[in-house]
Amino acid sequence: MIQLGRVELTSGFLLLLAWLNYLDHSLLVPLAMAACAAHELGHIAAIRLLGGGIKGMRLTAVGAELVLECPLGYWQEGLSALAGPGTNLVLALSCCNLERGLTFAGLNLALALFNLLPVGRLDGGRALHCTLALLTGPGAADQGMACLEHLCVAGMLAAGLMLARIRGNVTLLLVAFWLLAALLRQNIYTDYRNKACQRVRKKVQ
Repeated sequence: MIQLGRVELTSGFLLLLAWLNYLDHSLLVPLAMAACAAHELGHIAAIRLLGGGIKGMRLTAVGAELVLECPLGYWQEGLSALAGPGTNLVLALSCCNLERGLTFAGLNLALALFNLLPVGRLDGGRALHCTLALLTGPGAADQGMACLEHLCVAGMLAAGLMLARIRGNVTLLLVAFWLLAALLRQNIYTDYRNKACQRVRKKVQ
């Protein structure tokens, strides 16, 4: 782990970056990193405009995590979640007509669409959860998102297996496994937190 001011670089992020750089023969990694940087700057700008504060950023093998000074409200969190993909969509539209901008436009479009999936802690999932929480309450939002997340991941796994078998392309399958692992990790953390809260309540009683 490396600490650069408020930015924390984990070993997983550094290993992933080194591996991608080793495999990259078309200079896609710098363009992808620029798209990711624009994505996070969109989040940061929205949080600042909505009155939030940022303590730091943690870069991991599965993405960037912003550490806020205090939690945002549902509508602020939903807007800040959509600001990242929104920034990528604006860049994709701006660069798609440029002679040498198609690759960068495609990377921004792919990053935006991926993050808009209604799964786990992806931007789409966070924005949809906040919307449901405002409309139906936190409990109903948690239940609805759990069902939707499992259906989405199951659909991606089925599509990935079919694509891998027919075309030999395993990209979608790997993405589906990554989302499944993130979902399982989130469920394990939620169960652990709930059990810890129950133990605390019993001690207090």
